Amino acid sequence: MKLGIKLIMISLGVVCLFQTSQAQIQQGSFGYYNDALRYSQLQNPGTARFSALAGSGSVLGGDISSAIYNPAGLGVYNRSQFVFTPGFSSLQTEGNSFGTANKDEATKLSIANLGVVINFNKGDLIPGSFRGGSLAITYNRINDFNRNVLSSGYNGSNSIIDNMLQQADGLFPEELSGIAQTGYDHYLINPDPNDETLYHSPVLGFPTQTETIRTKGYTDQVNIAYGANFDDKIYFGAGMGITTSSYTNSRIYTESFNNEPLSSFTIDERLELNGTGVNFNIGAIVRPLDVLRVGLSYTSPTYYSFNEEGDNIYNSEWNNYDVSNFRDDMGNRLILEDTVLGSLQTATDIFVSSFNLKTPAKLNAGLAFFFNKNGFITADIEHLNYANANVSSSDFFTGSDNTTIENIYNSATNIKLGGEYRYEMFRLRAGYAHYGDPYKSNFDGVDLDRSRKMISGGVGINLGKYFFDLAIVNTKFDQSFRSYRMAVLEDSPLTVIKHNMTNAKLTFGLNF
Repeated sequence: MKLGIKLIMISLGVVCLFQTSQAQIQQGSFGYYNDALRYSQLQNPGTARFSALAGSGSVLGGDISSAIYNPAGLGVYNRSQFVFTPGFSSLQTEGNSFGTANKDEATKLSIANLGVVINFNKGDLIPGSFRGGSLAITYNRINDFNRNVLSSGYNGSNSIIDNMLQQADGLFPEELSGIAQTGYDHYLINPDPNDETLYHSPVLGFPTQTETIRTKGYTDQVNIAYGANFDDKIYFGAGMGITTSSYTNSRIYTESFNNEPLSSFTIDERLELNGTGVNFNIGAIVRPLDVLRVGLSYTSPTYYSFNEEGDNIYNSEWNNYDVSNFRDDMGNRLILEDTVLGSLQTATDIFVSSFNLKTPAKLNAGLAFFFNKNGFITADIEHLNYANANVSSSDFFTGSDNTTIENIYNSATNIKLGGEYRYEMFRLRAGYAHYGDPYKSNFDGVDLDRSRKMISGGVGINLGKYFFDLAIVNTKFDQSFRSYRMAVLEDSPLTVIKHNMTNAKLTFGLNF
């Protein structure tokens, strides 16, 4: 592995989208703690019916989504089924920095859900408590990483050049690394001829800072699960999930100056991740009364294996600056060489590495109450501890990232509520979910609630052999990041991102 790029990214403090205070991030972390959270959160996978219930209904059964939520629900089936669900997503973001709001949007069409259930129930005349079961093979898009973020504003306090000066202070030029080395290579910081551990910059003004972040990618999961039926009262199930994931992060950070020797400085970052994973789930559902179902399910950690690569490109646009004009208060030159600065560009080596990631396990409990054939209400409570995620690799040391995971992440409880009203062939559904904040308090030095709130609704038509369901889900949440990190955290430029995500799903089903 070529560690140079990783070291540059961490010393800069910007490649990781979500940063914390220096006390929370363990020195030597490479930023894999962000991957740990990204792959531990799911985006309401399943059919339009489950999505309309805000992901509640793990004990309902008779829905192909049971394969991923609680495989015991597959035991409720009394016939085979094929399901296809296309989806559409729109994510609107608002980046707020320096009192300025900048909006952006990303949209995506996808196949959200696809699968088949094969029923093996026994006939009514065959004796025994075991009444058969159903096998499901399903595909679900469990995460969509498509997002565009824009942040821009005038920083009247500091520049990333100040960050370079802080990192270079006390070091000789040959000892520099990371973003300080870049600043030296681009003449943004220059050693004093009389004391090479003291640095000066010819750029004294404050910049307009603009940052664009474009992420693309997905996580898909194929589940193979089986649910068994005992006396139409008790259901058990188990399954396996196989995941594939692709993630691309492109970030361009620019500082623009007026009336300065430097016109602009730009950092262009690229990161690509591709990986596969596996997990397992088990569950049970009990029907003590015809109108009541309760259940419990456990989903193991997902064990991922990733390959990654990336690089950085740096550009400085000088206004044909003659360095002989850079002098101290006594008129002495601070750059002794003779050159006129125009366009400068440097790039890091492409880094390539592999790592493994274990996401936290999840425990879910659910119940549902039925109003005869008129509908139901259902609720789920899910618990997981994001601090239990773990990174490992033979290419680099992961101990610092794992310590950071323990420092910044917390356990969280997710609560999901839903209901359905039935009238003849028609179905009307609604739901609400609250996903707990995965971060510990004062993350990033900001008092920000990063929980996710979801409101959903949908309709359906059941024609017996065929059925059609439509769901609309709206999710809102906030996140934050700091473009670079000054010695005093509060001096580091902060962007708070408001997310407004709308997902639509349309399920086509065939019973046979």
